[in-house]
Amino acid sequence: MIEITRNPAAAERTDFDLIVIGGGVYGLTLTLEAARRGYKPLLLEQHDFNAGTSWNSLRIVHGGLRYLQSMDLRRFFESVSERRWFFRHFPDLVDVLPCLMPLYNRGMKRRATMFAALRLNDTLSLRRNVGVNDDARLPNAKIINAAKTRNLFPGVDRTGLKGAANWFDGVMVHHQRLMMETLRWAIHAGATALNYCRADGATVHGGDVTGVEATDTTTGQNHAFAAPVVINATGPRAANFAATLDAEPTQHPKQLAELFRPSLAFNLLLDHPPLSDHAVAIEPRVATNPQNNGGKPRTYFVLPWTVNGTPRVLAGTFHAPLTPDTNKPKPNDAQVHEFLADLNAASPGLALNHKHVLRIYAGLLPAENPNHEATAHRPLWVDHGQRGGPVGAFSISGVKYTTARLVGEQTLRRIYGSKLRDLQNDTQRPPAEASLDFHTYRTNQGTPGYEDALRRIASLESAVYLDDMLHRRSDWGADPAAEEQARDDLRRILDLPDVPPEAVP
Repeated sequence: MIEITRNPAAAERTDFDLIVIGGGVYGLTLTLEAARRGYKPLLLEQHDFNAGTSWNSLRIVHGGLRYLQSMDLRRFFESVSERRWFFRHFPDLVDVLPCLMPLYNRGMKRRATMFAALRLNDTLSLRRNVGVNDDARLPNAKIINAAKTRNLFPGVDRTGLKGAANWFDGVMVHHQRLMMETLRWAIHAGATALNYCRADGATVHGGDVTGVEATDTTTGQNHAFAAPVVINATGPRAANFAATLDAEPTQHPKQLAELFRPSLAFNLLLDHPPLSDHAVAIEPRVATNPQNNGGKPRTYFVLPWTVNGTPRVLAGTFHAPLTPDTNKPKPNDAQVHEFLADLNAASPGLALNHKHVLRIYAGLLPAENPNHEATAHRPLWVDHGQRGGPVGAFSISGVKYTTARLVGEQTLRRIYGSKLRDLQNDTQRPPAEASLDFHTYRTNQGTPGYEDALRRIASLESAVYLDDMLHRRSDWGADPAAEEQARDDLRRILDLPDVPPEAVP
């Protein structure tokens, strides 16, 4: 039995090898990679695990086809390799996602151009299926004709349609469970993880990091945790926390700002039948708002999605710049309207409006330039010890969900160099426990053992609030219409408060 034990007092009495601050996908996978190498890591998250930008992702595990357009082969190969890692280690939680992009012989999206790109994609990713289960093998991509495109995607814009590009990626069908399984794996390998434990700053002695001072936000109690290495992986908070680690942060304001320039990214869960059994990549012929995105039409992925057994649509991603006075992951009504208008223009007859929006998944991503919506291309690292700060303090800011694990490995190599330990022989992912199958229990509520199983899940997975169970241990709360009923069920069964004092998604 694997238990995510929330015991700050016990952790305070433990000497750790490193402390990772931030419980999003970058913090979780970094903690996993450290534990799999025999280190003893402590993960601290001020809210709940997977509660921020990671929770709001589009759930696609991209293989890097988009990078062939700019011939960014390094990012392409990294993406292909990491997509295969997801398929190999989470075959129960990642499915093959067929993708479709209608072609109209405009710009780069011409039949001849896309045919060459797809052939190159298949050639350069020959090892994409090595070590994966048969049902997760990705077929070769192809160009299909207009008639088949209309059959697969009846709502396609048929004016000038020349066919479609058809390729395959991965999709996290149970995203919340995948993150919790990642954490359970890290705990199994020797990690300790504390949610609702806010890191307030590093402790330093003689110029070296000695640990972290933190606050248990459920009690207000202060704690001091010991480790010679502290890694700031707090995503949107990375630049702010990094400033506490530099000896003279005012000497490096530009470098700290570059660590994470926030930009808005959001996806929409829509109360509408799926447009196709494929994820369709669509864009309007002209931008509905020429003042945004450099006047260029945005490309969106529209996925078939299922919420509590009902087929729905998950669409994304809309990117927008943020100014310092709007540094919050929440789109305004005009941005949501533009998103819907783009989808309507790209698929005639769709007729979406604000009433179709079930949930907005919004987060912050690092931007390439200030006040610009284009996301950064590469992860960024800061060794604070090389800038006059404490030795052993590091900051990391990543971009892509798919390559987060690789960035975690690269971070450890930067810290430990040639002394980095190899993966241990017994660090394979442990089997998921049958009692942790939320989907079965939700559809069979009232069956014998149902309530005991939910209590066991809450205990084993460090659920502190009902929101943790509804949104981060399961997807029961995805549909607002069903969320209150599910909350009432849990409120009756579990002795947990509803939401944290500072509400998180």
